[in-house]
Formats: sequence, C-alpha cells, structure tokens
Amino acid sequence: LFYLADAQIFPGLSDKLKVMLDQLERCQKALTDFLEAKRSSMPRFYFIGDDDLLEILGQAKKPEVIQSHLKKLFQGIHKVQFNDGCTQITAMVSSAGEVVALETPVAVNEKVEDWLELLALALSLTRCLRDDKFDWGYPAQILCLAQQVKFTTQAEDALTQGSGRDALQDLHASLNDTLRGLTSTDFTGEPLYHLKMKSLVLDIVHQIDVVDQLLKKKCRGLGEWVWKKQLRYYMERDKAVVRMSDASFAYTYEYQGNAPKLVHTLLTDKCYLTLTQGMHMGFGGNPYGPAGTGKTESVKALSACMGRQVLVFNCDEGIDFQSMGRIFIGLVKCGAWGCFDEFNRLKEDQLSAISQQIQVIQDSIKTRSSPIELLGRSINVDFNAGIFVTLNPAGKHYGGRSKLPDNLKALFRPVAMGRPDNELIAEVNLITEGFTQAKDLASKIVSLFKLSKQLLSTQQHYDWNLRALKSVLNSGGRIIQTYKLEGQTVTTDMEYEILIKAIRVNTLPKLTFND
Repeated sequence: LFYLADAQIFPGLSDKLKVMLDQLERCQKALTDFLEAKRSSMPRFYFIGDDDLLEILGQAKKPEVIQSHLKKLFQGIHKVQFNDGCTQITAMVSSAGEVVALETPVAVNEKVEDWLELLALALSLTRCLRDDKFDWGYPAQILCLAQQVKFTTQAEDALTQGSGRDALQDLHASLNDTLRGLTSTDFTGEPLYHLKMKSLVLDIVHQIDVVDQLLKKKCRGLGEWVWKKQLRYYMERDKAVVRMSDASFAYTYEYQGNAPKLVHTLLTDKCYLTLTQGMHMGFGGNPYGPAGTGKTESVKALSACMGRQVLVFNCDEGIDFQSMGRIFIGLVKCGAWGCFDEFNRLKEDQLSAISQQIQVIQDSIKTRSSPIELLGRSINVDFNAGIFVTLNPAGKHYGGRSKLPDNLKALFRPVAMGRPDNELIAEVNLITEGFTQAKDLASKIVSLFKLSKQLLSTQQHYDWNLRALKSVLNSGGRIIQTYKLEGQTVTTDMEYEILIKAIRVNTLPKLTFND
C-alpha cells in the first residue's frame, strides 16, 4: 500500500483511478438502462432482482435454466413442458403436478422477454368454461369458477320463481347431495384430485351457508341486500364477471395453480365487501388488526376469486419511494394486485412521497385514463391493478410502527380484522380432510387451544392462534390420508386418536418442561 501511494513508482495514479471509477459508473448506468428496457417490454421482470434478471437474459438460449425462475414470475406455474426439440412450450405444471395444456403452444426464441410475455397471454383458461360436462381433468381453478357461475344462476332462478322458498330448499338439498358425493369419493392415491375436491368442498360449504342466509331472511328477489352482498359470478359474452353489491370486476384468468383456499366466515365476507366497494369507488383496501387474523390471506383469497396475480411485499425501513415506485410501475403495467404487509414500518418522510404515487395510480384507475407519469416516465395502466396495505396496530406489542399520515389514510378503505371464527374454520377444514366427526372435533381442539393460552405459562415462542391451529389440522389431514393409503378403515374413535397425534407432533416439542 505504501508503494502504491508513492507517486514516483506509480505516476498519475489518482487520475487513473478517477478514470476507472468514471468508466465503472458508466458501465453500471448502461446496465441499469438495459435492464430497464427489458423490464418495460416484460413488466413481470419488475418483481425480480437484477441478479435473477441477468441470469434469465444471459441464459436465453437455455429455456431449461429459465424454468427455475418461472415461479417468481407466474404465481401458479411451477414449471413448463416443452416439445421434443425444446422449441415450444406445450403445457404448464403447478407445484401439485396439475398439467394444463396450452391451446396455442408458445414458441421459444432468444428474445426471452417476448416469449415470456406470450406465455403470460397464453395462461387464459377460458376454453375450459365452454364445456358443460364436469370433468376432474380440468384445472381446479376452472372447476371452482364453473361451480360458482352455476350456483349464481341456480340461486337467481330460485329467487325469481314464484315459489321462492320451495325452490331455495330444493337448491339447498341439491348442494348437500353434491357435498356428500364429493366428500364420500375416495381419492386415495390421487393427491391432485384430492386437492381439487377440497377446493370444491370449501366453495360448496359456503354456497350452502348463502342459501341458509337467503332462507332465514325470507329473501324474495334479486334486489334484496342479503343476496346483493354476496360474491356472485356471471358469464357475459363468454367472459366471467364477478359482482358484489354494486361493484363489478372482470375475471382475469391468471392461472392460480392449486393454492389452498380460505374458509368463508362472516369476517371474510365483511372484508371482501369493504375491499370490493373501496375498489369500485377507486380506492385501495386496508385490512388492519393483530397478527394472525387473516389480513394478507384475505387479500390473496379475494384476488384468487377474481383470477388476479397478487404479489405480497414485506415493508421495512430500508424501502424508499424510488424502489416503491418501481414496484408500482410493474403492478400497473401488468394489472396485478400489490399487498404491502406492515406498511406502517416505512419511514414517515417516505410515506408522504409514496402517497403521491398511489394517488396518481388510483386517479388513473378511477377515471379510466392512461398513460400516467411515474418516476418521470410515461406508463400505460392496466385498470385491473390494485394496491392494498395491511397494518399491525402501532403500540407496545409491535415495535417500529408509525401512524399513517391522514393524506395516505384517505386513499384506503379500512376494515378491522377482529378475531376469526376458529371453530367454523376448524370444522370446514376437517370436513375437507375427510373427518366424519368434524363438528365435535373442531369444538374440542379450539377449546384445547383456548385453555392452553389461558393456563400455560406465557412464552415468546408460544402461538395458540389460527396459524398454529391450521398446522395441526393440516397434519391431521396428512395422517388420515396416510391411513387410507395403507388400506386401513378409519373409525370414529381413530379420528380422535389421529387428531391427538397431530396435536402432540405440532405442540409438544415447543412446550417448556413445566408446561
């Protein structure tokens, strides 16, 4: 180092270093401009880092290398299938192994951003909806969508008939028969069909509940609030449309894979209604409340109901308005939803700048005007985009949270997420897993968790809320499926033993010695 600093041995070193630094900065700027150009042609590239994007562009001639990055760009795709010469993509595959053949194969070439954009357009699943016959071979997403459209049509037919109550009771009986048929079907050794069945069962259980509400309120017509407040699906000009109260949204057919669904509760319905009415008026949504109440999951579930891509971002102090602006550009260009978790962890000075960007986007969506100006660039807007934020309360249990400024609060419709109905959630989950004594088991396990919370010591790592309950129910489901796979007949007594086993596996290792 002393030798390096000697001007006689290395004359003009200072000038040389300045030139090298200048060249390096110019290289960095050129690279940034190049990546920005690629992101402009394929907006989903905004959601991955520079390292991943460089690997995708650098390995453009090797589609099999790009496979590993697909799940970062498309939430439902785990991998794709190529033809023999690896020149065309013929099908997409979900993480559960569901294969969906593309109606028009996508040609693969060296311009990776072009064929990825074509793949994004090829994901539309409209073809399957044209078939009237129920077929387990169809994607779970389309089976559920077709069931929703069918239910809306049947319910509206029943409501418009003169003998409304009798027609609704017939529909109730028909749905119960369908539910019994699905839950009694043996899908042992067919994990993919079992997942499809679980999704359908969750929807049908909710539809039975909707009919119960209509009967209880003596609903007589389509204009009554008890029917208008439901999430309803219609086919218009061969396209699915989702309605809730006065709000109407196009179903966008983004392939969702086999993501697990949420159990519908009163809290879910309240959240959906607030978020949809907020979007109808041009605002975002803001579910707030303690951890584990389903804030993020509700936003993700609503996006799946509308066939949207949703991206969840965890906010922290390191995010500034520039990086947030880039995320917003990606969202509005590809019509995706962004859910910003723990939004009030951002610094207050950044929140103010971010609120300006959000306001520009919301005004554009509300007035259906495009393009807009973001970060000094002109951006075309896909009006299906949406921005949601979730908050934990600012208080002693949640450090590093600030209160949102009023100009930012005004851009979002708030919905308080209270305590979820754990008993109903447990019961419906157990029904879908194949437990016959679901009601009794759900009541017992929820009571056990409640007592554990009250009677055991208070520890930092203890969790007796919904997340822990769900992991126990999922373990119970896996155990009962293993028993059935081995050919064992699961009796009523065995169901209790299975659930106790699942509780022990998930709970005992984390308890302190005294507990």
